[in-house]
Amino acid sequence: MRRTLFSLLLKDRDLLGWEAFCIHFTATGRELAPEKGNRRLATASVGRTTFDRWASGTWYGRPRGEAAQILERMFGHTVEELFSPAPHASEPAGGLESVPARIGSRWPTSNLLLPAGGPAGIWEIAGRQRLDGTSAAVHLLPAVRRGDEADVRDLSQDGLYQLERFLRPARRGFLVGVEERQDDFNLYVRDAIAARRPALPGPPAVGGLSIPSAYLLDDLTYGILWALLQLDDGLLSDDQTLDAEQHLLDTYLSLPRSAPSQLLVDLTAVGSSWMGSAFCARHIEQELADANTVPIFWTREQSGEEAACWLFFKHKLDYLQSLERFHGTAAQTVRVFCLPETEVARSETYEKVLLLLAIALMERCGIRARVVPNPEYSEVDGVALIPGQRAVVANWVRVPGGALWAAGSTSARGELRTYATAFADAQEADVLVGEDSETRLRSLAGYLGLDWRWLTARCRALGEYGVAGLVRPRSRLLTVEALDETLLFLGKLSSSR
Repeated sequence: MRRTLFSLLLKDRDLLGWEAFCIHFTATGRELAPEKGNRRLATASVGRTTFDRWASGTWYGRPRGEAAQILERMFGHTVEELFSPAPHASEPAGGLESVPARIGSRWPTSNLLLPAGGPAGIWEIAGRQRLDGTSAAVHLLPAVRRGDEADVRDLSQDGLYQLERFLRPARRGFLVGVEERQDDFNLYVRDAIAARRPALPGPPAVGGLSIPSAYLLDDLTYGILWALLQLDDGLLSDDQTLDAEQHLLDTYLSLPRSAPSQLLVDLTAVGSSWMGSAFCARHIEQELADANTVPIFWTREQSGEEAACWLFFKHKLDYLQSLERFHGTAAQTVRVFCLPETEVARSETYEKVLLLLAIALMERCGIRARVVPNPEYSEVDGVALIPGQRAVVANWVRVPGGALWAAGSTSARGELRTYATAFADAQEADVLVGEDSETRLRSLAGYLGLDWRWLTARCRALGEYGVAGLVRPRSRLLTVEALDETLLFLGKLSSSR
């Protein structure tokens, strides 16, 4: 696509920086206010995110009101002309300027906003059904791969200064190494905090700046970034509220049944998911404390968004570890997932990768995973069943009526028979065929349409470096420990059998 006239005029007038642009924008507004008799023109301003969107060269919206009047006076064109493709401007064939279009076309939940000609911008991440979306700063760097590293190269003094300014703020940011190839390029991503030096004067030492080739941006690493960024920012947004409302969990744990409304607390979608998941984990642990029979579990997660919580919520790992006392007994612990073909078909590849990683986590923990494709089982409760004795219900995924969770426990014979029938049907319909984890997960990859050889090779490479260098969680409620171990577990499975 051709760049907008606005983005080209910014470059021509040396206004690519937000600060420089704001100086001229404010001066023009003050000049225009008495002429138009509109005092709001004198105080109009443009936020950095808005400027980055305008300056990306691929935004074709229309500024309104005072902003539109000021822009038209500054540049001598209507906003319709400014934010339409510039006459005679061609689409860049390669280099840093073509990165946003490539990322956006491959992953529709991504939108990279770069001011025309500038290496730094904003990476907008959109959720799908359960995640709210977020954004992070991003800085593109030319790179060349040498062995296991993609080395940053050819930075001018001005480029070093721009990099230093990017790394200094204590914000979420990413370095993206761009390795140009004949007709395409590879992208390598690294959390900026992994490259940030201590507060020393002078620019960063670019000679030692590199990004592991294991951090190649593909459906594995993008899925991890996409999920963890949104979970992390959602939990950080809710940090004080979650801390203040911990007493709610204790209160409801004392009740035989509970289904509190999401309106009870003011939380993001991620915060609501965390609170529901944390309560359900504690509820199951409490109800199974005196169990001496191996329970079997039904799980309601059907998408990568939902399943990602298994990989990152710290209490999920603690919960799985608490159930290890049932391992090694005569009967194996089983966990059933319902993944209808319609849900699989509408999922992006990176979401399917997250699903497989979550199920592989179960297998790594010694839990026999089953996958039932029948859509009629989509609404079976999340439940821990002690056959013939008790069913511990713990729903927090797709809970009816807008509740944070729906939890309880029953020993009614009719309800126990209903749950037992669902588990028996799942055993008959299970698409994970095989007597060992490798065979079952290989069949899962086939069901999800994932390349097993590619997946295990990439998991091995990423697991050896660890996820924290790619993206590091900032919330105390998240961890990458379970994911790192799962990547290594998958990486050790044969990719040639």
